[in-house]
Amino acid sequence: MFALLIARLWKPSALALAIAAALGYAALLLHQRDAARADARRLKALLAAAAASNAAMQSAVQTQNAAVAQVRAQLAAATRNAAARERAAALRAAAAMREAAAGARALEQAPIDSGCAAAVRWGNDQAAGLARW
Repeated sequence: MFALLIARLWKPSALALAIAAALGYAALLLHQRDAARADARRLKALLAAAAASNAAMQSAVQTQNAAVAQVRAQLAAATRNAAARERAAALRAAAAMREAAAGARALEQAPIDSGCAAAVRWGNDQAAGLARW
């Protein structure tokens, strides 16, 4: 009797099993689809955040590059100014050396009378020139 019952119900049981399997498979596919859509939304949000971060980074890099270019320009100007001041100082020093050498030659060649009073007179005459030293 049991065998007769199984013989008569195997087709509806197989059909019910096939429908249950199809519904389970469909449910699994729907779950996977929904999970994939959620992942896609999350990844799109991450991509947007990464793009915004990238734009901010590029802006910061451009700002830093502009600052570096400005510092380089200031450095070049300071270097040129320092070189000009150095040349001017060297010219002033050379002129001072020529003047000092001329004064020294004038002192070497100046006639000094013998005697203490003559030396004092000569010193007083030379005081203006000696004060510049």
